[in-house]
Amino acid sequence: MKMTAEEFRNSLKGIVPVQICPYTKEGEVDIEGLRDNTKFIVDFAKDGNKDVVLMTNGSTTEFYANSIEEQKKVIKTVVETVGGAIPVIAGVSQAAARRTIEMAKYAEEIGADCAMATLPFYHHASREGMYQYYKTVADAVNIGIMIYNNPDVSGTLIPPELLAKLSKIDNIVACKDNAPTAAAYFGKALLIDSKDMTLINGLGDIEYVASAAYGLKYRGFVAGLGNFAPALSYAVYEAVEEGDFNKAYEALKKQSPLWRFMAEACSTRESISVFPEWLRAPTMFTSIFKYAMDLVGLRGGPYNPGQLPMEGLTDEEKQELKGALKEMGVI
Repeated sequence: MKMTAEEFRNSLKGIVPVQICPYTKEGEVDIEGLRDNTKFIVDFAKDGNKDVVLMTNGSTTEFYANSIEEQKKVIKTVVETVGGAIPVIAGVSQAAARRTIEMAKYAEEIGADCAMATLPFYHHASREGMYQYYKTVADAVNIGIMIYNNPDVSGTLIPPELLAKLSKIDNIVACKDNAPTAAAYFGKALLIDSKDMTLINGLGDIEYVASAAYGLKYRGFVAGLGNFAPALSYAVYEAVEEGDFNKAYEALKKQSPLWRFMAEACSTRESISVFPEWLRAPTMFTSIFKYAMDLVGLRGGPYNPGQLPMEGLTDEEKQELKGALKEMGVI
């Protein structure tokens, strides 16, 4: 049985693995692979009753490359596989409210605990347009709504005072925050009541430690690493929960071979984004995570040209990634 919006807000903490979408060599969604990957995360969460929330049909899931029917198939497969064992966030992002509401209603119908919507993209919203967009989506469903505050994919960014206003809408209960500055973290920690909205760092393990320093108002983080090495991300979360930021730093150092490799892989592919470099997200992380999953025995799936403009790894990069994972003790 899916959670109420309030129940979801209270349960949202820990690591939030954002799933990749495995494809077959023909370019179809690999449903069996998706089930296997989902079971892996659920089993990790159940071993010790860990704080884990699963996110699917997000950017890392390549929702933008899938048809609406394929997106619905991904959400349904994940919700059914999880079977209520851990909370599930379903991405419902579309470019306009009508389509987003269609997806949010489906997520509610199928049993997801929360619907996540990226800031309106293609046409950029004013402050009032942004507020009305999220209010309209929230009014259409009863489950919790998570705002995905991500300037890299939307071209807009919700400032702390507007997010605080949105948090007062009853079922807008969470924010996946990809804000690019520590000042923005502080502003949200200062203005947003935890009884209204739970803040999750969307930029991962490293940024989470910085945001959590502001009164532990950021209750967890989205972890791409959680797809194939969740214990490494969970060690960071546990250290912060203990209030031991030195221990968190040591846990992050164990991940550093992967982040070094990712930086090198991205540096060889020149971005032509109009955004300044400090606002850009790495462009290769999905392909890197997919091959890492293959290396650990999960279902990353073969690269297919249909996934363009997402690029695959070269044979040399695959060997370098394998070396990084060995250095981390993942394989």
